Amino acid sequence: MLNEDLEIYGSCDLEKPKIPPRSRLYYLEPIGIGTPYVESLTSFLMRLANAHSLEVNTLVAREISSYLDRGYIQDNLSKGLSTLFNRGAALNSNGILAAQLCQSLEKLTFRKDLSLLTLLLFDKTFSSRKLLRKSKAWCSACCEQWRISGKTVYEPLLWTLESVKVCSEHLQPLKNICPHCDRSLPWLTGRSKVGYCSKCNRWLGSFLQNHHNQNESELSEYIWIAQSLGELISSIPLISSSVQSANISQAFNLIIDATCEGNIAAFAKIFGLPKNTVWMWCKGKSIPELRMILTVCYRLEISLLDFVTLKPQAFKSPQINPQRLSNTLLLNKRSSPKAFDYISTENYLQNVLNNLELPPLTMKEVAQKLKINQRTIYGYFPSLCKAISAKSRNYKKQQTAQRIQKCCQEVEQAVHDIYKSGEYPSEARVSKLISQPGYFRYKEVRNSLNRAMLNLGI
Repeated sequence: MLNEDLEIYGSCDLEKPKIPPRSRLYYLEPIGIGTPYVESLTSFLMRLANAHSLEVNTLVAREISSYLDRGYIQDNLSKGLSTLFNRGAALNSNGILAAQLCQSLEKLTFRKDLSLLTLLLFDKTFSSRKLLRKSKAWCSACCEQWRISGKTVYEPLLWTLESVKVCSEHLQPLKNICPHCDRSLPWLTGRSKVGYCSKCNRWLGSFLQNHHNQNESELSEYIWIAQSLGELISSIPLISSSVQSANISQAFNLIIDATCEGNIAAFAKIFGLPKNTVWMWCKGKSIPELRMILTVCYRLEISLLDFVTLKPQAFKSPQINPQRLSNTLLLNKRSSPKAFDYISTENYLQNVLNNLELPPLTMKEVAQKLKINQRTIYGYFPSLCKAISAKSRNYKKQQTAQRIQKCCQEVEQAVHDIYKSGEYPSEARVSKLISQPGYFRYKEVRNSLNRAMLNLGI
């Protein structure tokens, strides 16, 4: 065959194509970034687990636990995650735990925006004290509306804030008790599912209006708070770096200069705040709680976002609105100390000591009944308090001794019955026949087992 008769084909590139790396978990899109209703990190975690058809505890145990501080996890099994779940609110906050979870989820999903689902941007702005709710809150109308319209049900970061009491969309108080089982709900559990009670697993959404006792001024204040915090949250993607604590101290100095000519004492008096506390804020020696900053912004009718980010228009000519007394936000003024009733307290303690009713009260219970701090009572009546504590302690020892004695009798009877049936009376077999198997931790119970076997010649 001649060369000119041969057909020439194009060359093949045998080099393997470059395949971009794949994420370990789904590249799940967070909801509402850049809006007041941005999703919370715990909500994202629950939706991520659901997307993989897993429970939250399984996902955390298998994929996320290795990235977290071992102090929050006992082992890699889901049963060891209770410490982490008990701190569910902190996962949305501005602390180390939120940062660790955020970083771990970003590595596993290849997302770069999960810090926007937390308050990490404000780690140096707001004190963590009274920043987030300890238990879950939600707007039942929002949940119902999302479900009916076919939208994804989720939990906004706004609902996690302690200062937010109402939904600014439906103008009704947030719920914090399941309408079906009447229990409060943690932010995260091993079987949490967005929109459902983690206790009874029933739907939390409803268009029924909540009954509330707030008057019109209180409700308008609650709405202002929700809207102001929503504005701040929606701006998180636009703020390039962490808001420094220096911003807050500088903001307070500017406000005090504009309203009280730099007089810290006068400013503190107007707002019902301790003078030393305001001074510490101005000097940057302490970080105020979020509700304190809200108090100032509400009374001065300025934007919380402008205050935090030091926008010049917020400090030009602020005016204190006397009608905005901020009953819901202001610090309670220190009440005058209640006079200590020495005689009646002493008589009560003496009656507790002489009372023959069982079980005797502990000092903690006595303090609760008297509504007096336990240390205060000890300071006035150390002898009586020690006697009451000793009485309670001795009673508990007697009860324990009686239970141990009863358990010893049960062990001896169990040994006899097992031996009579032709089996060896091992500790495992005996444990099945007694009411308190855990009492084998007491040497008296173990001695009774050995004694019973010795009597039978075993």
